[in-house]
Amino acid sequence: MPNGRSGGFILQTGDLKELIRAVSGSTLVGHLLGQGLSNASASALDVTAFVEACSQDRVAVEEQHHDSYIIHFSNEPIRWLSIGSGSPLFPELRRRHAQWMAEHPGWKDWIAF
Repeated sequence: MPNGRSGGFILQTGDLKELIRAVSGSTLVGHLLGQGLSNASASALDVTAFVEACSQDRVAVEEQHHDSYIIHFSNEPIRWLSIGSGSPLFPELRRRHAQWMAEHPGWKDWIAF
């Protein structure tokens, strides 16, 4: 995957659960990426299982090309969720990203743990 990283922020896993719960279970929200997955379209219900399996209390959210996000549930093995601008999660991720940047003006990294 080419790296078009343009920013990022940290999101509490509990907050992500709330964002996903606000979307109907069958609504497509992104694409699951990782070992054994082939860019599978993911519904809110599919993503719920990824979030529930995440052992971290926060996740890194990487902005790509200013028009999409990748949520990193795990980097070993890779378990990511790609969120495009058409996803119902995108506007809230964009808002959270702007809020993060306002609260952490000197922060330049996309991942902090």
